[in-house]
Amino acid sequence: MTSKRRGYLFFAILVIAASLATGTFVHYRKQKQVLTLGVYTGSSWDVPNGKPYKMVDYAIKEFEKTHPQVTVKYETGVTKNDYLNWLSGKIVSGKTPDLILVPDEAFATLASEGTFMDLNRFLIKDHINLSDYYPSLVKATQYGGKQLALPYEANPQLLLYNEDLLVKNGLPTSWKQLTPDMFGHLCRQLSSQKSHTYGTTSDYGWYQADLAYGARILNNGDNEVTLNSPKVLKSLKLIQQIDNAAHNMTVTNDLFDQGRVAFEPMTLAQYRTYTSYPYHVTRSFKFKVNCRQMPAEKGVNGTSVENTSWAISSNCHKSALAWEFLKLVCCNPKMQQKLMAYSSASASLRKVVKSKATNTILQQYSADKRTLTSQNLDRILASGYTHPRIRNYSQLYELLDYRLTRALKQGDSDTELYEIQSAANNLLK
Repeated sequence: MTSKRRGYLFFAILVIAASLATGTFVHYRKQKQVLTLGVYTGSSWDVPNGKPYKMVDYAIKEFEKTHPQVTVKYETGVTKNDYLNWLSGKIVSGKTPDLILVPDEAFATLASEGTFMDLNRFLIKDHINLSDYYPSLVKATQYGGKQLALPYEANPQLLLYNEDLLVKNGLPTSWKQLTPDMFGHLCRQLSSQKSHTYGTTSDYGWYQADLAYGARILNNGDNEVTLNSPKVLKSLKLIQQIDNAAHNMTVTNDLFDQGRVAFEPMTLAQYRTYTSYPYHVTRSFKFKVNCRQMPAEKGVNGTSVENTSWAISSNCHKSALAWEFLKLVCCNPKMQQKLMAYSSASASLRKVVKSKATNTILQQYSADKRTLTSQNLDRILASGYTHPRIRNYSQLYELLDYRLTRALKQGDSDTELYEIQSAANNLLK
């Protein structure tokens, strides 16, 4: 073969190789990237939810508009009760979703296992200001000094009250914030065997009283339960006084619905669900209902707030793309405003909670436009407290709730405190 023919052949091979490479590149470019989500069906707050995927479907649609090369997928039919087991199975099999919707009670367990990616570099790169969220929600998405998720949805506890019952008994209704002592006084004044009226439903218990006085089951950075502190003792005394005034009766929600109870703690999700169609049919108040933040001493954050958050899997190979989706659902005001309309709970961005649009949404849940306003909700969320992020907190709370509630009913909480404290600390060890 002549050198000239060899040159032609070599050139042809180069052209074919280049064509193949270009074709492969074009094919690769045309192939869509897939981003996977870990989500569950139903409400995060155990209230009826007729369209469980409505918000996530909307978010996917908006994301794919601006990222046409990406397909976002999720697996349907996973219930909240099965979610942690389902997610664990995915992790073990090496198929962890790129993004994970994290329910409040699962955060510490998943975080302690290294499931989530540290978001700090993304926050710095995109100048995300965590002060845009309520402090308790930011704290709830941190673990081991790292920001492992961003707040998505918040569900604070509210204090509903029967304004007519208070007025009828000559008691004040114009307060903005009840102290726990004033709350206890009102409950004792209203409890009457003769008229069969009561101060509060039994949903107000030792934990709510603990938060009201600023007592904490676990101090920050301390992995030990202390039940003999002055604040805890005051909270237990308050519940004992309320129970004694009600003659140790279990005061149910039904009694509140009948107009015989002044106060009822209720989460925002419950309030929005059961005062809207069609659920309000089963809970139609025939008296004036108002709501405020939970009782608390001045300067104390006494409102229990649960939350859901979004996190990126530590095994995610498309972290930059996953961050873009997380940023959309958690940091975008338009998306958070849509969440405020679709969800039974609340958005987590403070500017969205305080918006006129949010005020309009909230006003549809009561005939009285003053009952729950965006200003009230902002104040409630600002007073929020999130429980410590430790792996076995749920078991710890269940143990304390069972033992302390029983001891209070039997009237011997003081004598059992040391034993209950020891059992709690043994659980932590």
